[in-house]
Amino acid sequence: MLSRDSYRSIRRLLSPLHPRKLWSRARFVAHLLGWHHVKLWLSGLRPKRLIASWEFLRRQSAEIQSRRREPRLTVAVDISPFWEPLTGIGWYLYRLLQAMADREDVRLRLYGPGLVDKGDTPDPMVAIPEGPALERVQYRIPEDFSIVWYWLTDRLRPHEERLIAFDRNQVLFAPNYYLPERFGRCAGHLVATIHDLSVLVVPETMRESTREVLSRQLRATAEKAALVLTDSKAVEQEIVAEGLADEHRVKAVHLAPGSTLGVEPRIPDGLPERYVLFVGTIEPRKNLGTLLAAFSRFRQSSRASDSEEKRSEGLSLVLCGGLGWKTESIKGRIEEAEQAGWCRRMGYLTESELVGVYSRAEWVALPSLYEGFGLPAVEAMAVGAPLLLADIAVLREVGGDAALYAPSRDVEAWVDLLVAIDRDPSLRARHSANSRRRSAVFSWQKTSDATVEAWRYAVDLQENAGHGS
Repeated sequence: MLSRDSYRSIRRLLSPLHPRKLWSRARFVAHLLGWHHVKLWLSGLRPKRLIASWEFLRRQSAEIQSRRREPRLTVAVDISPFWEPLTGIGWYLYRLLQAMADREDVRLRLYGPGLVDKGDTPDPMVAIPEGPALERVQYRIPEDFSIVWYWLTDRLRPHEERLIAFDRNQVLFAPNYYLPERFGRCAGHLVATIHDLSVLVVPETMRESTREVLSRQLRATAEKAALVLTDSKAVEQEIVAEGLADEHRVKAVHLAPGSTLGVEPRIPDGLPERYVLFVGTIEPRKNLGTLLAAFSRFRQSSRASDSEEKRSEGLSLVLCGGLGWKTESIKGRIEEAEQAGWCRRMGYLTESELVGVYSRAEWVALPSLYEGFGLPAVEAMAVGAPLLLADIAVLREVGGDAALYAPSRDVEAWVDLLVAIDRDPSLRARHSANSRRRSAVFSWQKTSDATVEAWRYAVDLQENAGHGS
């Protein structure tokens, strides 16, 4: 056994090799030589930082292992759309997450733009839904990490695909036609929502850039997907008919009202007393030209008798929605109609204003050439507004007996509808009652239940196929 003097001699001998002294001397030498990068790296080797770094890595490893052991159905969801102004796809995902937030039988992993965050990720445009079923996955590197934290985050960000793959989610949910690139390394079962087949049915109505992207991605997605979701039975049949997927790999799940959910209505300024309402982006597929032509003829028609003239003169057309693509000719026609005094374009409205406009409308019109679902029809029914719809399969499926129908391009048929609703106010009362009754068919709770059921079906389908092979 060493004597006390021997022990002290050894301590004095080893003292220059103490880690703290070595670290301090190395920092001093780096400072003298102007090696600022070396000095910066050495600052990360402080014992406290090494301990903090070890704790961070241990904690992250434990969280990944916990996510892998999750007994519930796990679903990866890319929430990047929430960082842009929400369009139809963004609202679809948002309402779906809201409806699923309190479920106890599923775990939705939410991956946003700031997966590896160093405090420079902007806030989303909407508050991300929260609840027991939802888990926002994010890696926040602490500033006291032993490796310089901002250097580490910059190096990790190009490898987000691997970080997401580590979680081993069972389902990869693609709410907008194709799988996000960040899910490319994941081994889960792809469930993709194909909202419509505009790119195949009415390609001439689309933006060229959008058409090119969808043309490349659509068939590849359908072939890779364990299951394809769509918004209506009509589109489900189109997907099967086009050979994109067989009937066992396609499931229709109806959507539900968006803007009319529990929002206090507000009437915007300048709204006419009596009007037919059109809601949607003004673009060729919406076929607004037919409605404008029919309204113009209706206003000039000799069908209205002198006793009815005062009533027909009061019926206006209100347009809600922004100008989209290929609108050069239609924009001029809208301006002419506004100058004539029977049309008013409101542009974008707040949710409360949109509810107010729906609730005051005598009728809501959708003359579309093609739709995947027709969300404005469901929103209108939620407030009891009756419908004038294009006679296409999907709108028949959605509108049922809450609507009057006319062929999309038949201007005279639309004129007849306008004359009929103007001469017979009782039509509105009957169809308004039908609207309120039919609106009960559509709810986000039903959409949520059907979507989770579809995810489970996709997993079972793939696992059974694997056992069969």
